[in-house]
Amino acid sequence: MAGTHHRLGSLLTLLAGLSILPSGTAVAEALSHKTMRLWLDPANGGLRGELEISPAPAANDIRLLPGLEITLDEHDGERRLIHWQGHLEAAHQQRGLRLSEAGSFLPARASWYPSLVDSPFSLSLTLELPPGQRAVASGSLFHQESDSDINREHYRHPRSDSIEVAAGPWQLRERDLGEVRLRTLFPAALDDAFAETYLAHAARYLVMFEERLGDYPFTSFTMAATPDPVGLAFPGFTLLGERVIPLPFIPRTSLAHELMHAWWGTGVRLDHMAGNWSEALTTYLADYHLDELRGEALETRTRWLTDLAALPADREHPLIAFRGGRDPAMRLIGYQHGAMVLHMLRQRIGDAAFDRALRRLVETHMFHEAGWDDLQAAFEEAADTSLEAFFTAWLTQPGRPRLALDDAQSTARDDHWQLDIVLHQHGDAGPWPLYLPLVIETRDGEVQRTIEMDRTRQRVSLELEVRPLGLQIDPQMEVLRELSDPPATLRALMLATDVDVIAVSPGSESLAHQLLGQRPAAAQTTTADEQARLQLVVGLSDDVEAWLETQGMEAAPGTVRRGTARMWHHPDRPLVVLSADSQRGLGQLAGALRHQGQYSYVTQNAEGDTLDTGRWPLGRGLAWDFDD
Repeated sequence: MAGTHHRLGSLLTLLAGLSILPSGTAVAEALSHKTMRLWLDPANGGLRGELEISPAPAANDIRLLPGLEITLDEHDGERRLIHWQGHLEAAHQQRGLRLSEAGSFLPARASWYPSLVDSPFSLSLTLELPPGQRAVASGSLFHQESDSDINREHYRHPRSDSIEVAAGPWQLRERDLGEVRLRTLFPAALDDAFAETYLAHAARYLVMFEERLGDYPFTSFTMAATPDPVGLAFPGFTLLGERVIPLPFIPRTSLAHELMHAWWGTGVRLDHMAGNWSEALTTYLADYHLDELRGEALETRTRWLTDLAALPADREHPLIAFRGGRDPAMRLIGYQHGAMVLHMLRQRIGDAAFDRALRRLVETHMFHEAGWDDLQAAFEEAADTSLEAFFTAWLTQPGRPRLALDDAQSTARDDHWQLDIVLHQHGDAGPWPLYLPLVIETRDGEVQRTIEMDRTRQRVSLELEVRPLGLQIDPQMEVLRELSDPPATLRALMLATDVDVIAVSPGSESLAHQLLGQRPAAAQTTTADEQARLQLVVGLSDDVEAWLETQGMEAAPGTVRRGTARMWHHPDRPLVVLSADSQRGLGQLAGALRHQGQYSYVTQNAEGDTLDTGRWPLGRGLAWDFDD
């Protein structure tokens, strides 16, 4: 790996003595260096380590997990040498730490190694494991060796504040792409079936992302399996659940997302006190960009706006409040809402300025923290304009504007037509600064204009050479806003905190409790019209149809009657129906719900295979027709 070592050496030389301020000005920084050697014994849940720190930090407390103990702590003025060892207790492994033959994960800041309160450091790490086990760690792999007694790997990171390690009974596959080594670490069965697919997709994404953002910031990218059902990004590697890896959409979508985090989140790091911008940027530059290349960008923007329309008012928060985590409402804000904000920014300043800002961020903040203010500064510099109003509104105001087209008039003048439009944006936190695409239909074809709107109510006058026949505001869903007539989807059920559960068949009570984590009500005769809260009706097909009849509602629409199990959100009522021809079918369908929230209906066959998914038709939106 001579080429890799050369690239890493250059990177270390450049970064070891530099600290990049938000302004992009480099100043000298005296980084401490940590040299760690770690022996893992997954079969017995044990570990042993040596940590050398130079220069030696001032005396301070060391955090270390119970069950682990320091056996040596020496100071000589220039360095500090610490030895520790022990076993991870079962309680620690239940809280995310894992050290076993089936798979190990030692996450950052979990005190599995002597943690001292200190500033960022450069890192050299050597891992040693028994035969049959391989590992991956934070940073770049620069050397590996194996013999009959041990597997040994060496990693380096030029500037970090934490260390992550994972290990497992993995098979190794590798592919060199220029100076970057791509690796998969999968169990044998997954290795045979999927490793080459993941290597091929990772290679394609790496080339694509480097062309746009500059060099990948590490010299290796490892895709490793874990028993946990996760997809997590770390410096130089990603952990993917063993049950996640076989899903056909993961290498086409999620893998790109995790690789993009090498630039945003694990490369340019988060200033967590200033908000999490990395998920929005990663979603937009990876997930959305791939959809653009597939010709699916409009569908993605429509899905995002439809999902956001399902957010209850009491779960709205400003984008800058997003810190990460698993809360589904906050994730919608941090990922989809945030990505749409970036899409509007790109529309406003143009592709060239947008990409210049991204490269500038990479150049000035790699391995350093950045906040939303740093992103704003980079985009302002690239666009050579102030974006203060844009960032202030879209970061600090909760929710999204709801637009109304109050009036539109066309008037014939001497040599042109005058078009007068009155727009109104509603919302408790508004107004928001908007650039609204306007499409005007004429006998000679479409005319496209952009309306700049920064007030609650605004009148706009335009001159046209030909008579307008009709118009539409933002027909391509380019603007982050509340849809005027969004289709009802299952997302509403996932986000609702107050649901009336109606179990209409014996045995379906436990399933409803499993879905929502609440005790279901007994079957009720109250009509759906009288229910302000969302209702979930669960039961066997005949029982559900009988209940619907008592409520004066028709059975499932024809598009939903396929198969033996179905879930659908009533298009006009706050009602979700889950029905199947058997209890087994109910369980299978409920298990698929987690990944189907974007749809209005889902149907399955007796084997649990999805037959059909879809959304109810979207309304026409902000449109106006002129009289002939």
